[in-house]
This record gives sequence, C-alpha cells and structure tokens, in this order.
Amino acid sequence: MRIECPFCGAAYDVPDSLLPSGRVVRCARCTREWTPLAASPAPEPEPEAQPAPEPVAEPRPAISEPRPSAMDRLAAQPAAPRSSVRLKLAWATSVLVLLLAVGAAFVWRTEIVASWPPSARAYALFGLEPRAEAAQ
Repeated sequence: MRIECPFCGAAYDVPDSLLPSGRVVRCARCTREWTPLAASPAPEPEPEAQPAPEPVAEPRPAISEPRPSAMDRLAAQPAAPRSSVRLKLAWATSVLVLLLAVGAAFVWRTEIVASWPPSARAYALFGLEPRAEAAQ
C-alpha cells in the first residue's frame, strides 16, 4: 500500500500486513503522526481511442563504437607547450619587485619608522635602526 503524509507529502510504500485498520503511523520526515485511510481501489483507466499510426522512421545506421567522453577527447589532444621564456620572465619580474620592495623598506626606514612607530620593532628584529642623522 502506498501512503502519503498529509502534513509534508512524504510518500511511503508499506506492505498491507503492516497496516491493520486504525493503526497510527509516524512520518520519518516531519515526525508527525496520523492514521492512514484505507486505499480506495484505483479507478480503471478508460480505454483509449485507437492511436494514430506513427510515421515509419528510417532506420538509423548502427554506431560501431561509443561516442568518446569529454575526458577521452581531452586526452587525445596534445597539451599545448608552455612557453618557458614567458614563465622565466614572470618569475624574474616577481623577484625584482620583491627585491625593490625590500630595498625601499631599507632605504626609507627612517621615514617609515617616523610615519609608523610600531615598525621600529620589526627593524630592530633584523638588527636595523633608523639612521641617526635623520632622526634628529
């Protein structure tokens, strides 16, 4: 027997032997309890009218091998070679920018400490002190 929770609409297929009349059941989804009604016999379907004859389709040719998946198509194409020159240029640019930032932090350390006093502890950690002539 197919029963449906009247509160949340969850449907369950339960053997008739487990549902004697008047038994209370609990929904597993919403945990509410109810007494299922005896299932009314399904109405017999009305006989359908004679279906119209379907047009005869031409037979499709048999496909000898299955269609390749996307992964198979990707594996069949050789990977595009990466330009090692462009990659090396990108690395060199990154290192240069990093060195320029460190150099600027060293050269302008006095101005940086004057603008942001807590940075003096970071410079002291590396053994660098602001220049004495600029600090006076």
